[in-house]
Parts: sequence; C-alpha cells; structure tokens
Amino acid sequence: MRHNTIHNDLVALEAHLVDDCYSSGELAAAIHAAQLTHKDEPLRFICETENLSIVLTRDLERWERLDWFGISNRLAWKALVNILRQRCATTTFRKADGSVEWSLIDNGRSVAKQLQARNELHLIRPMTNRCFNISGIRLSDLSQRLAYRMIRLSHKTRRPATQRVLQSVLSNIDNDGGDCAKEEEIWTSLRAKEIRKPVQDFLWKCLHNAHRCGSFWKNIPNYEDRALCSYCGNEESMEHIMTQCQAPGRDVVWNLAEDIWEKKQATWARPNYNEIIGVGLQKWYTPKMKRRPMAERFWRILISESAYLIWCLRCEREIGHSDEPGWKHTEKEISARWTSALNKRLHLEMAMTHRRFGRQALRRETVTNTWRGTLSDEHALPDDWTSTNRVLVGIATSARRAQGEG
Repeated sequence: MRHNTIHNDLVALEAHLVDDCYSSGELAAAIHAAQLTHKDEPLRFICETENLSIVLTRDLERWERLDWFGISNRLAWKALVNILRQRCATTTFRKADGSVEWSLIDNGRSVAKQLQARNELHLIRPMTNRCFNISGIRLSDLSQRLAYRMIRLSHKTRRPATQRVLQSVLSNIDNDGGDCAKEEEIWTSLRAKEIRKPVQDFLWKCLHNAHRCGSFWKNIPNYEDRALCSYCGNEESMEHIMTQCQAPGRDVVWNLAEDIWEKKQATWARPNYNEIIGVGLQKWYTPKMKRRPMAERFWRILISESAYLIWCLRCEREIGHSDEPGWKHTEKEISARWTSALNKRLHLEMAMTHRRFGRQALRRETVTNTWRGTLSDEHALPDDWTSTNRVLVGIATSARRAQGEG
C-alpha cells in the first residue's frame, strides 16, 4: 500500500482558496492534499504545528456540536472534515520531527515564494459532498446568545447607517493623530467597565444611528414635523442634540464638564459627536508623552454621563412635556441633575471597593487616582477616603458659574 507524504506549507502556498475564510496555510494545504490523493490511499500529513491533529481528533465532536462557531476559518474546517469523511483509507497527522522533515518545510516555503513571485499560484475549490455536511448547533448546546450570534453570522449585510457612523468615528480618531483604530475596537470600547449599562445602550444606538429622532420621522405620515427640533427649528439629529442645539441643557452640561475636567490638569476641548461615541478610545498623555490611564478612565465617566444626561433632558423636553409649548429645564435644575449624576457615580465606585465583591471589587488606588483633583475639600480628606460618606464632587464653583451665565 502506497503512502503519500505531503508537506503542508508547500501545498498551502501553491494553492489560493477562493474565499478569504479559507486563507489559513495548514487548512489550505490539508484540503488540497486530501483532494489530490485517491480516496482509497492512506494519507499522512506532516505539519509545523499540532493544530490539525488536535482539532480533527480531540476537539472534533465539540466543534461540530457548535457548528464550528468561535473558531477562525470555520468554513475551511467544515470543508476539510467533509472531504476527509469521503475517504475510505487511513489519514494521520503529526508534527514534523528531525532535520530532514524541517528542511523539507523550508524548501517548500522557498519554492512557494518563487511560485507566488511568478504569479503561478493555483486556485482550488473544496470538493465537498452534501451527504457529509453536518450543519447547525445541537439543541442541548444552544443558548440565546449563541443563537443570536449565529444569526448575525449568516446575515453578512451591514446597515449603511452604521457603516457611515463607523467610518466617521474612525476618520475622526485618525485625524487627531492617534493610532489607527479598528471597527472592532470601537465596538469593544462601548463595553468599557467605566460606562454604565444604560449609557452603553445609548452609545450603541448612536453607533447604529438607531435613535428615533430627526430623519426617522420623515417617512411617517402625519409625524413629519417631529423631524425638526422644536427649539431651534432645524432638522434634528443626534449630532445636533449633542453639539449644536441651543435648548437649555447642552451648554450648561458641557460647561460643568469643562470645569471639573480642568481640575485634572488636562486641556479641555468640547468633544464633537464622533469623540462622544468613541469616548472609550480617547487617550491622554503627560507633557512627556506618558499615558495617563486614570485620566482616561475619568474622561470615559465624565463624557459618557454628560452625553447621556443631555439626551435624557432632550427626551423629557420633547416627549414628557410635548403638550406644554415653550417648556424647558431651568439651569439650576440642570446643574443639580449633573451634580447628582457625578456624585452617584463617585459613591458607586466607592462602594465597589468593598471586599464583599471579591475579584470584581475595584482597587482603592484606582478609585482615588481616578477622582483625584475633582473632590470638594480634598485636602481635608484622609488618604483613603473610599469609606468616607461625606465625599462629594467639587463642582461648587462650576454650579455658580452655570447659574451666573444664566
């Protein structure tokens, strides 16, 4: 009986699969090798790693129960298993051992590079058999979270509105000279621990442009007038609400945020709409270009809470008091609401330092360093003030300024 020993890197780099999801070297090699070898001839793979043998022998049942969800190149793995199940001869996998086999790997890599330089790479298509397809997730392993992710995986079309907002946020971050961010980092930043769950939902809807305001009402008969801001008369949008609207609330909140931020000895610039959505990606540095992680943490708390309060004030004015033309919040009330929101966050973090939360408890140094410089009568507080009930955010001068401007 004849054995075919095929080096995976040589075949992988000679073969380009049609879809990007089939781009893994070992997977491409294995698929190509299995298709080149007769089904009744034993096939032996000599690989650089033990990845193939582990996945196809030890973890195969587990991955198939989950329809290969959570593994990179899942479609390539499914195709390889399908092709191997069509074979009636022995197939083995092992890692390369000895200088001879590793020299074959090096030679194969150099030959493949030459083929790539001459543009002589082959296109191959996995020759699968529908009889050997195992699709779907076992019901006993299915959860609501997993079902939702599989549905999202099967629907690859993306909302144009979401894409526009994402591109706008990414371009804003890049234009400010920061590191080139990725879309995944924006989504992950929305789940920062410093941002409360209701605020996370609010920012998530902003990123999807899913709030029911502005252009949302244009195509709804008899409700077209809701597309306009009742205070300014301009077309309403989330950007208008956060950065342009002249209704009481926005300026007062951002002025209060400016005063408290300057106490962190950092330069203030009123955030634009893209910076509000990407609040979790903002980086702050010292004059010597060292990162300030505690300042970044406080920035995420301050901006997210302030933006969410502006949205709540808008909803109360436009929806809660829609039957009262000309109704608006007083600046004193807005200042009190903002102060209460920041103090609640402060005391929540203080409570989270208690040891009853175990590993989820916040470190006391994290809380004290985050809020350092922003507290009222901070010089009279003990070094560890996390268990002191009288700790408050030092916004007295800010509140007087807001009321004075009114």
